[in-house]
Amino acid sequence: MTLGLNLLAVFAFAVKGLAGFGPALFLVPVLSLFWPLRQVVPYTAFLLFLANLPMLWLVRRGLEPRRDFPAAAAYASGLVVGTRLLVALPEARLKFALGLVLLVFAVWSLVRLPTAGAAPPPDAAELARLTLVMLSGGLLVGALGAGALPLFVYLPLRYPPAAMRALFTSAFGLGTLAWTLANWQAGLLTGELVRLALLSLPGTLAGLGLGARLFERLPQRGQLRAVALLLVPVALKLMGAF
Repeated sequence: MTLGLNLLAVFAFAVKGLAGFGPALFLVPVLSLFWPLRQVVPYTAFLLFLANLPMLWLVRRGLEPRRDFPAAAAYASGLVVGTRLLVALPEARLKFALGLVLLVFAVWSLVRLPTAGAAPPPDAAELARLTLVMLSGGLLVGALGAGALPLFVYLPLRYPPAAMRALFTSAFGLGTLAWTLANWQAGLLTGELVRLALLSLPGTLAGLGLGARLFERLPQRGQLRAVALLLVPVALKLMGAF
């Protein structure tokens, strides 16, 4: 099991190192085919928290505190509320909803408009829009473990790759801490899941290093479209299409 988790982590976190987001899009749906979602989500949350510590160092030069810290707080708030939904809602409905969100994300990634050339100024209107996007995205991820569709739709249209990567990383840094604590408080994060996450760190760090090297060398749009295509069969499987 440990070898399989590490191989999955290498692939999932290479995407994160490249784009600033992505591992939960693979970890949660793939593991959900074998584990209950109420085990997959706290395992993923804790592993993402560990992975975001070195990611914050990698993107430190692109951080904009006035913009990124309020966005991270909104995302963390959504995650806490979403965790309560994970506890309360039926497993089958959660998996179907996760598959639907992933399918919509995959289709959007294949047809979306080009990435913005320059980041918008962090004025009051933009901060309000960003807060709403982050809050709704955190709510989805807290309940489903993946699928922050509002972020994946809004940020690429408004922010260039470096700024988008910094925004994702700062939001996920604070968010995964709050998410992990919420899972622990809800009784979902067990000692065995913590142990498995720690054993997955070699693959996680290897994936982050690989993705960081690819970030400056490969076209981002082509990479993300390949990610989207890989998600389609997983999404359909979760929805019970086959």
